[in-house]
Amino acid sequence: MAQSFYDVILDTLPATESRLEVLFRQAGDGFIQVEYGRAQRANLQDSFRTQVINEIMLSKNLPGLIETVPGIRTNLFHFDPEALSVHSLIDTIKEAEESVKSIEDIVVDSRLIHLPIAFEDSETKKAVAKYVKEVRPDAPNVIDGYNLEYIAMCNGVTVEEVKKMLLGTEWYNSGGGFWPGGGFFWPVDPRCAIVVPKYNPPRTWTPEGTVGIGGPCVFTYTTPTGGGYQVFGRTIPTFQFSQKHPLFKDSPFLYKSADRIRFHEVTEQEILHIFEHVHDKTDYQYQIEEGQIVVKEYMEFYNSEAVQRGAREFQAKQREGTKKAPRL
Repeated sequence: MAQSFYDVILDTLPATESRLEVLFRQAGDGFIQVEYGRAQRANLQDSFRTQVINEIMLSKNLPGLIETVPGIRTNLFHFDPEALSVHSLIDTIKEAEESVKSIEDIVVDSRLIHLPIAFEDSETKKAVAKYVKEVRPDAPNVIDGYNLEYIAMCNGVTVEEVKKMLLGTEWYNSGGGFWPGGGFFWPVDPRCAIVVPKYNPPRTWTPEGTVGIGGPCVFTYTTPTGGGYQVFGRTIPTFQFSQKHPLFKDSPFLYKSADRIRFHEVTEQEILHIFEHVHDKTDYQYQIEEGQIVVKEYMEFYNSEAVQRGAREFQAKQREGTKKAPRL
């Protein structure tokens, strides 16, 4: 394709029946970002394809390919230009793309991780109270000392319905998040696609294990930090820098791209007990199942009349809720 001197799009692949246009974008020295389509969208099909192409590329063991960072509709390739030219890398990615003819042929390796969660726990309530006291006393997203009511209001449902949706679907991890060991979780069931604005301005403190939602993504905070996601509870450790626990022996991170998360409700005391048995006694047994996502089966579920009707009904409630909820 024709390219101006300042054009950051180095090359493209045309759209097909099963794939959006593929953009190869310069992303700094030794980096290119592969994007699906020119419009921002959150579609698990794009991520499924990204994961499969990523696995194909890693299997080639290309000299000079340092790291890949797959996301919901992008993949960042870090490479050594002295060992691997950008044009050679793009050509190899193109070959991988052309080898995947149909999205329905894709099978994605995907672990299922069962995580306990305590809603409205005391530690995350302290973080919200600290925010109101020190950052924004008039925060409209803090109702009765917490964020759950605001989450419900934005989505036109009740707090109990929010909890039911959070527990009622698996959450797909599209890739590593903005904080070490974090992941961006998207609902597998579109009828549970909660959306909410982020804090404005953000918090200065969030405890380890906090679970929150910002925009359409659920996130678990791996260490104490600031943060802007609306908080609704706390889960168990998903990162361990010391790597003392056997699960973290090979990596301090729990999550991998394409993992699925299933939350189940427990008490706050159970969460605290597990923290002790992860960080101190190091004998907690994480519940992780090996598995796969068969994309053809998922698309049949996603496109079914019941699921699409339920998603439309929920989106109508969200539109009404957004009108009533105070802006941040």
